[in-house]
Amino acid sequence: MQKSKFGVELLLSAAFFICLGGPLEPERAFAQTPAPRTVRPAVPSAPPSQKAAPASPVASEPQPPNPTPPAGGGWISKCVSESRQSPVECSMEQTVVLTNTGQLLASLLVRVPTDTHQPVMMVQLPVGLYLPAGLNLQVDDGKPQPIPLQTCDVKGCYAGTQISAELIASLKTGKRLTLTFQNLAKNNVVVPIALDNFADAYQRIQ
Repeated sequence: MQKSKFGVELLLSAAFFICLGGPLEPERAFAQTPAPRTVRPAVPSAPPSQKAAPASPVASEPQPPNPTPPAGGGWISKCVSESRQSPVECSMEQTVVLTNTGQLLASLLVRVPTDTHQPVMMVQLPVGLYLPAGLNLQVDDGKPQPIPLQTCDVKGCYAGTQISAELIASLKTGKRLTLTFQNLAKNNVVVPIALDNFADAYQRIQ
């Protein structure tokens, strides 16, 4: 009986061995196939300066300047003489600068020479202008008067002209003198100048 029982166990073991198809290899028996993963390409990170910098809007057209008159306000007249024997030279001046930076936008000087008694106007503008466009003077809604830009240096660009009787009359009765010139990009720069006390200041220099 023991022999037959041993024979039955031997047959069952052989049948089990055949069903498995041979002995198991230790590495295959315990190795686990990892689940497939989707590998995403690495995205390069932006430098810290680019991350922190906010997006700045792009201006489609130049912003108009924000001019302000000098601290004294209005036209300032003065008369000076080099000596007691020299004739007295009188002039009146107005200066306009940018509010935020203090940059000069325009400086106007009107004087009446003692020899000709013909009033002249000299204008100083900032550097970096498109010179062929020149300078236009306009009183209120009147006709613009072109004036050529004559020369430039490190301090600015300059224009000068004699003032006609008609222009003097307009400046005395007008409310605003507008200067128009162009920068190097050929964009118009418009500088308004108040004429509130022009008549009084001009009376003092005649």
